[in-house]
Amino acid sequence: MGNIASVVISNCTREFDKEYHYLIPDKLLGSVKPGVRVIVPFGAANRPREAYVLSLPDSTDFTGLKEIQKVLDKDPVLNEDVIELVLWMKDRYICTYYDAIKCALPSGIGIKSQRVIKIKDNGYISDPHSCKLKENVRKILDALVECGNECEFEELKEKTDVRNFPRYIKQLEEAGYVEIEDVYTSRVKEKTVRVAYLALPDEEIIEEIESGRIKRIQQIRVLEMLMENEYISVADIMRFANVSASVLDTLRKYGYINYKDVEVKRDPYKSRTIERSEPLKPTPQQADALEKIKGKIEMLEFGEVLVHGITGSGKTELYLQLIQYVIEKGRQAIVLVPEISLTPQTVERFKSRFGDNIAVLHSRLSLGERYDQWRLIKEGRVNVAVGARSAIFAPFSNLGIIIIDEEHESSYKSETTPKYRAAEIAQRRCKYHKAVLLYGSATPSVETYYRAVKGEIDLVELTERANQMDLPSVHVVDMRKELDEGNRSIFSRKLQQEIDASIKQGQQAILFLNRRGYASFVLCRSCGYVVKCINCNISLTYHAFDERLICHYCGYTIKTPKQCPKCGSKYIRHFGTGTQKVEEEIKKEFPECSVIRMDMDTTTCKNSHEEILQKFREQNVNIMVGTQMIAKGHDFPNVTLVGVLAADSLLNVGDFRASERTFQLITQVAGRAGRGEIPGRVVIQTYNTEDFSIVSACKHDYAGFYKQEILLREKLGYPPFKNIALLIISGTSDRVAFSSAKETRKLVESEFAALNGAGVEILGPSRSPVTRINKRYRWRLVIKCRDEDILINVLGKVSDMFYKKRGKNNVELSVDINPLNML
Repeated sequence: MGNIASVVISNCTREFDKEYHYLIPDKLLGSVKPGVRVIVPFGAANRPREAYVLSLPDSTDFTGLKEIQKVLDKDPVLNEDVIELVLWMKDRYICTYYDAIKCALPSGIGIKSQRVIKIKDNGYISDPHSCKLKENVRKILDALVECGNECEFEELKEKTDVRNFPRYIKQLEEAGYVEIEDVYTSRVKEKTVRVAYLALPDEEIIEEIESGRIKRIQQIRVLEMLMENEYISVADIMRFANVSASVLDTLRKYGYINYKDVEVKRDPYKSRTIERSEPLKPTPQQADALEKIKGKIEMLEFGEVLVHGITGSGKTELYLQLIQYVIEKGRQAIVLVPEISLTPQTVERFKSRFGDNIAVLHSRLSLGERYDQWRLIKEGRVNVAVGARSAIFAPFSNLGIIIIDEEHESSYKSETTPKYRAAEIAQRRCKYHKAVLLYGSATPSVETYYRAVKGEIDLVELTERANQMDLPSVHVVDMRKELDEGNRSIFSRKLQQEIDASIKQGQQAILFLNRRGYASFVLCRSCGYVVKCINCNISLTYHAFDERLICHYCGYTIKTPKQCPKCGSKYIRHFGTGTQKVEEEIKKEFPECSVIRMDMDTTTCKNSHEEILQKFREQNVNIMVGTQMIAKGHDFPNVTLVGVLAADSLLNVGDFRASERTFQLITQVAGRAGRGEIPGRVVIQTYNTEDFSIVSACKHDYAGFYKQEILLREKLGYPPFKNIALLIISGTSDRVAFSSAKETRKLVESEFAALNGAGVEILGPSRSPVTRINKRYRWRLVIKCRDEDILINVLGKVSDMFYKKRGKNNVELSVDINPLNML
């Protein structure tokens, strides 16, 4: 291995996104390894920049190499397999190296730099008055001495308030009075606590007390506490011994005790007492599934398995026993759960089985908590990671299984660059580790089920509930008939009867509506004006709690107008229904019942999910109203009724997956009913009783739904038969964005023409369904192509050419291959 490092620069544009070679100076040989962060001089000005070492090549074709200045990590932050993954992600998702690297590291691990001014001991410290210096220079040096002989550049500048401060610092540096050092620190660090410990053996301390040399009772109390413990935090000693800091400082001054900083782990679950649980006896179907999947794990080869199990069939117990098997084989496991399903109940099921051998990773943790959980994995102190999408990058070194629960969930696809799918990342990692990739769902995605039917992956089916209970009975209500018969309530008469019965019997109900807020929009009945967001071409949603209209895309908000902003009419009011309004209507219809709501508006605070779910469970609240947050991952034995208020609301979205999402959501939310000993009932309200996705969901008939949906996909050329690329061209000027979109189409056509068309279909440019977001106009191209590799290769070249040609125009190109959201 030579003295050359190949690095990529952090946070750079596509223009500079490539590997650069640097020399490793002798003093850093052995410290520079693949996966560590370093500081390198970059560009003509040799500005220090953070970089990641990807490899140590034996030779280079470049000359005049610069030297690495500093190594920031003792151990690599990127594993060997993660480095390989980064290289693949750059091409697959048409992003920069740094975009891919950021995905693999916890937020806050980035480096921040500070310029620190240090005073040199050249006579000024010992005898400041002997030096003949200008007033401003002396002022700076005096401030440095006051700060302990060193101070951060900006802090010193503010403290001294000297004009032309940088010039004086340069003069002091040239004169040898100060030195300037760049200090690099991580934005998030290990948490430490100051502790005290005995500096002498216990026998000597006892002798000092008995001989009377230590007389004060406060000091004796402290020493007695420390003789019983290896160390105690300073804060605890002061609280429990009822002493001041000066008592401890005196003991330290005379050599009886000393201080040190001890790291403490930020554990988000430390306040909870979780009882250990034992594996349940598998049902016959679970036993067959376990045997089959364990056989695949034993083969030490990459393999994929789809577990298609109805709601309540015991998929989680299956996961737990497979993970235990993997751990016993000396290997590790990652379990992905959709963010909205990653409830305390879910986490506790895993912690009760694996105790401290598990790390949890999700967005509701603080930066420090996430960093500590990541380090537990990195340092090999746990063998299981449970988390949302980003947990797929957990830095395990010997993976045996990756489990993706509710694999159909759209939250497993990133909506920001790089627009990766967790399943694709999982495939790469499992291939590297020769591990098994397990997909689990009651409603698998059409693409995954298609692969299972074609024999590309193994299929395991669980068709019975683990508690031997039947699936809930389903009643469909045609809301058109309700309206014709004079019922103008948002609740059908059937649902009202079922809610009333549920309340009287002391049972619980869940009401599902996939729209938060109080009303969909605010409309003037005189002139037809709809209040829209000034940044996005989308109607504002009315929220009754604080009488505000809010944009759910950019967050823009205004007070609800009392009269029409356009014509001045007082006949302006809200229309449509959201979860807030449902909650209010329930309180009117059933004044004696208790109601709780769970949506994005009620779960913005840390632990708010947990508090709502705990209240619903422990206080036996009659009804929970919510959006898709309540549709998955919850197990409430006393919930016997589920009401779906607008089953067809998702069908009217301009997306080829609308039918699939409708079927999945109805099936999943219906599966919350009857999970205990009492049979469940489901009431589905819809204006479209004939749609095959709703009909199939009511019958719990996945096979019937899939059979019809796959025929439509094949006929229209949608995945899994063709790959789709969505290109969004956005800009602050509508005209410039449209012009750029037309130029982009020409680039795409030119590249495909060189490949003789490659069976491609290009649609657009046309306006996006949401035409403006955050003051940026949006145009889109839709490309269909059978060969994914060709599509990726072409769009990578198009993206490079786009940014080279855009000049000073404020336009951006977003590329998403096989998107889950066409809006």
